Amino acid sequence: MHFKVECRFYQLIVISFIGMTLPFLILSWVNSQTEALNFTAKKIESADYYLLVFLASYSSPIIMKIAEIDFGLMLLTVGVIFVVAWVVSNIPSHPVLYLAKFRFYKLESESGMVYTLITRREIRNPKNITLVKQISNSMLME
Repeated sequence: MHFKVECRFYQLIVISFIGMTLPFLILSWVNSQTEALNFTAKKIESADYYLLVFLASYSSPIIMKIAEIDFGLMLLTVGVIFVVAWVVSNIPSHPVLYLAKFRFYKLESESGMVYTLITRREIRNPKNITLVKQISNSMLME
């Protein structure tokens, strides 16, 4: 029984480490393997609402485990998630990438196509975006 718990602990540590480093590895690969494209943006806005997706995916296993243990602790956790959702406009999109100073923006091109832009700088004016690298059909990186 003790070995099983210890083995699961190490598995979770390895999975957590992979989950935390994978976004950086992907962004590094995109940065080195793709070419920069000229881009003209018409409109830009913060994409903070993506945080809800990350919060739900990160917290749902914890909430499920808490539901088996203690109702008060579960209520506290749901309360914290509610408060975070309430102030979502003040919180970055991805907690791990935010620690590395990445920002997410909803970006509209001159042709009307809407993209998600990942960048390290804070952007207020869409005219400041001139070169981007395409990650996917709907995602760009500066």
